Amino acid sequence: MDAHFFRALTGELEENLKGRRVEKIFAPAEGVWTFTLQSKGGKEYLLFRPAKSVGLLFISKVKPINPASPPAQVMWLRKRLAGRRLFESHHDWINLRVAFSLSPWKQRDKYRYLLLDMKKGVSLIHDLPEGFPASVSWPAYDAVRNDEDIWRDFPQISPPLRKRLESLSEEDGRALLLRLEKGISNMFYISEKKGELAPPRVWANSEENEQTYNSAIEAASAYGEKVLFPVMERMENAEQRSTLKSGRKKFKKIFQRIEQEENRLRKLQSRKIEAEALQAEMYRLKDLRELDKVTVNHPEHGEMEVKLDPLLTPAENMEKIFRFAAKAQRGFKHMERRRQEVEAEHEQFLKENLMPSSSKDNKKKNVEIPKKYKNIAAALFISSDGFLMIRGKNSKANHEILSKVSSVFDYWFHVQGGPGSHVVLKRDHPSQEVPEQTLREAAVLAALKSYRTNDSKADVMCALVKDVRKVKGWAHGQVAVDCVLQNLHVDIDQSLEDKLAKK
Repeated sequence: MDAHFFRALTGELEENLKGRRVEKIFAPAEGVWTFTLQSKGGKEYLLFRPAKSVGLLFISKVKPINPASPPAQVMWLRKRLAGRRLFESHHDWINLRVAFSLSPWKQRDKYRYLLLDMKKGVSLIHDLPEGFPASVSWPAYDAVRNDEDIWRDFPQISPPLRKRLESLSEEDGRALLLRLEKGISNMFYISEKKGELAPPRVWANSEENEQTYNSAIEAASAYGEKVLFPVMERMENAEQRSTLKSGRKKFKKIFQRIEQEENRLRKLQSRKIEAEALQAEMYRLKDLRELDKVTVNHPEHGEMEVKLDPLLTPAENMEKIFRFAAKAQRGFKHMERRRQEVEAEHEQFLKENLMPSSSKDNKKKNVEIPKKYKNIAAALFISSDGFLMIRGKNSKANHEILSKVSSVFDYWFHVQGGPGSHVVLKRDHPSQEVPEQTLREAAVLAALKSYRTNDSKADVMCALVKDVRKVKGWAHGQVAVDCVLQNLHVDIDQSLEDKLAKK
């Protein structure tokens, strides 16, 4: 997530979340957190997926499907967070962290903050970390334009931002940089290129297809729902979950090894001060032999004790320490290059596993049928626009496609006025638009497996799955519909099943 967008988003979230109670906590998928929030207009959900480049933080009115057995970390967090209110927030935006102060727990001095860290995840902490928030320094405009690697010292000057500044006139570029420094963000942009969505930003890219928003919360929700829900659907596949889990473990181990090597090099490099102290007092040490340690004075760092190899003279010890310090300095350059390579591989791995597949047109091709449909007596169809549609073959299947394979934002179809099969039209995310032709095809499929099958026309109702309720005590397949989105009057085409059936 872009740091400037994170800055604007967390500023808006502070006002939106202040005083609201966290009712429940869930983990609907690997690395995804759901916080159910108290709300007057119906429950809302704060969804959080930590990841540096493809991280998500947004509010949704749609609750993701949750596993029957929550992991241990969720249970631990529920015990300590559920029922507590969120108050003022503390923003460490340059490091993509935000901490919300909490209403007191039963142990009043414990877990006073909820910390959301895009790099490390969710945690409850007693006190804010040292140096939180980090101070932010800004480079001169000319330095931004001339230094390709300026992001190393000024992480808020990301490569996409620098690319945008290069495309602007000097006057406009300076104005944008000044606006970002002051934290002024009035418009938010989500661009799409070659079927791939780019994360929300606080600057426009005029050459790309962009959606604009007046609110960071609105932009985060639009982007988050489009990205997260399709991935969570894919993550229901055990093989996909295993790939992500094993990949994360692998990269975690690699980063740990890099950190260990950097710490080793840092210790070697720090001994350069000891060599300098030996050098400063070599006049009195050069004739000494078989010393395992010596006390010397460094011109800047004062008195210190230096461990020596007794088999070497003080001069040889000094040369050896200088040599290792120089080697450590060279090693840091190698480790920096290695870390960059691994970070690039890690980012690519996360994009492949935490981002939906791109599509260059509106029609989907080669729709993958999830394994969860295997044991359900249902017929599968692909609409003319590439949407997956499921139709129950019996009352038990009608019940199962609602309870086992449907998302709350999918569309449900059923013929009006009599018995018939349920048809569910799958959507990737809550705001995905479905073409009229696909809606009518789903309605015809519902009519073809109903008491109206031999008629020329039929009336079919369409509703969101979240508004279709299974009622306790009613037979399988019988439901109550709280809200009908629309009624479709369709011509019944007997050949449609063969045309759309998933082969």
